[in-house]
Amino acid sequence: MSDMDKRVFDAASFTLKPSPEVLERVRSFLNEQLLHHAIDCENIYINTVNNIVDLTLTFNQDLQGLGMDTLEWGTVQLHNDWETGVFSKPWTFQDSHRMHQFAIEDIEQLMRDLLDEAKYKWMV
Repeated sequence: MSDMDKRVFDAASFTLKPSPEVLERVRSFLNEQLLHHAIDCENIYINTVNNIVDLTLTFNQDLQGLGMDTLEWGTVQLHNDWETGVFSKPWTFQDSHRMHQFAIEDIEQLMRDLLDEAKYKWMV
């Protein structure tokens, strides 16, 4: 990553501060990983409910945003698969919008892959 401004890295531990270049690298990496699904990372949503009884939505984020948070925090966020799911629309927990091809564990693995990519390949 010789062309990326080294100041976007936190020296104490591996984290990446948000920047237009980091955003584009995240988008590019995620979309490359999703190519065989023919879907863009900005059209996959991680939706969370307060509990599985009343299904009150408490959080929503697209996959690209989750990727940016992963790099900024330097860690992969773990999700409870009872209360968090992968959807094709934001702010819904309806099964008709659930993306059954992605388990939340798949998303967590994708975030680990993104973190490794940034840590070991982007810093070269």
